This record gives sequence, structure tokens and C-alpha cells, in this order.
Amino acid sequence: MTGQVAVVRPRRIAWVEGPDARALLHGLLTADVAALEVGHAMRSLVLTTHGHVVAGMAVAREGDEAFTLLLDPAPAPDGVAVITAHHVSEDAEVLGPEDAQVLVATDDLAAALEGAGDLTVPGAIPGTIEVLADDPTALAATLGIELAPESVLEALRVDRCAPAIGIDTGERTLVQEALLDNAVSHDKGCYLGQETVARLHYRGHPNRRLVRIGLGAPVQPGTEVVGDTGPAGTVTSVADVPGRGWTALALVRREVPDGTSVDVGGTPGRVLPPG
Repeated sequence: MTGQVAVVRPRRIAWVEGPDARALLHGLLTADVAALEVGHAMRSLVLTTHGHVVAGMAVAREGDEAFTLLLDPAPAPDGVAVITAHHVSEDAEVLGPEDAQVLVATDDLAAALEGAGDLTVPGAIPGTIEVLADDPTALAATLGIELAPESVLEALRVDRCAPAIGIDTGERTLVQEALLDNAVSHDKGCYLGQETVARLHYRGHPNRRLVRIGLGAPVQPGTEVVGDTGPAGTVTSVADVPGRGWTALALVRREVPDGTSVDVGGTPGRVLPPG
């Protein structure tokens, strides 16, 4: 799936400010916040103490003691609640979250969007950026960028096997199961849930993985995926991907390799290799 895509989507925004803001975030989030320079942003996760995915976000450092968090929208859980719960004695203030809107655009529109809006961060979908603005629809019109329906962005998300937290993940989903390693620094020190993530990264493997499944017809999220040896997983998202057709995201057992033919609620399917 190729071509320029720009869509307005909801987000939640929060701020962490104060002399200990960097230390607070660095000790809780999966990203290397201590290495983040002013004016830059990176993707990160909030995990439970057992390493299960709670929320995804972009972390932007806007000053020496000022960070903005652009969080994935509901039904993703509120990652700020986790940060607040672990904020004890640090000299930092956590503000928000508040509702916000962003312009999500593919990277080939980055030049046109440079300097536009209030904040630009890496998108939750690989190969996209997100621009925070009071009125992203008006911003797109001013720049001559045509907006696409949200279904186009959803198809792009599924085609790039990018999980929507709260939809493709559950309360016990691990980072590696959901293919979210790119939001984790394996070189930094301790953070919330670090022991589980590190153990899988260096010594083991998850029992499940998020995959794309090419389908012969649409199915509903929640449909069971059945392989040669029985139940293999569950569909979490479905989209009609241009050039590919109906495609599902599903969490399946690790033993189900790419190329496997599966039955998805009576519809034939095939596990696709990474795109």
C-alpha cells in the first residue's frame, strides 16, 4: 500500500514539568528519555510492573524541564494514570491528560508539514508523523493537503502490522508479542516492567505474536483463527487494504509460521510474512 495519506485523528495530551521531570519519565517509560534532546521526540510505552503493555505515546522534550506526552486515544488505557501513581517525591508536576487532535500523515508529506502546527512527533504507525494543532482540518486546507477518510489510515495500519493498543492488545499482552520493540531502549537502566522485557529480549521468545492474515472475505474482530493442529489465535483488527484485499491482524501462537493456511471463522486465510 503506497501513496500519500493524511487523516485527522483524536489523541490525548499531557505534560510533565519540573526539575525531576526527566528522571521521573526515564524511570517509568521504555524509551531512553534521558538521551532525548530538546526539540526532539520519540515513541515510548508505559508497562505494568510485570511488563504488560498499558499505553503508547510520543514523548517530546520541549525544554530542559518540560516534556509533552501525546498519548494514543481510547480505548487505549490512560498511561498518565500509571505515571501519576508512581510519582511520589519527585519535584515534577504531571498535568492532563486533555483531549486533542492531530494530523496523521505519511512521511512523504513531512516536508510540506515542516514547522506547521504546535508539535510534530513520530507516528504510532511506522512511516507516519503526527502534527498537533488546534484545528488540524484547517491546517491541512491551508497547506493544500487533501484529507482521507479514517478507513484509509486504518488500512495502512493493518497493512504495516501496527497494533492499536487497547484493540490489538489486552491486559496481559507483552511488548514482543505486539511487535512494539521499536518503542523500547534495551540499553537504558531500569524502568517499569524492564525485567520481563529484557528476559524475553535476551533469553527467550514470546509464546504469541501479532501477524497479518490475508483473507478471502471480511470477518469480525474476535473471530478464532484455526490452524492445522487446532485453535491458533484470535483476530483483533480487519481492514480492506488496497492492492491486497481483506487483511486481519491477529495474535497467534508462535508455532504458526508465515505462509501457514488457516481457517478464520469459516473463511480461508494465510499468515503473511512481515511487510
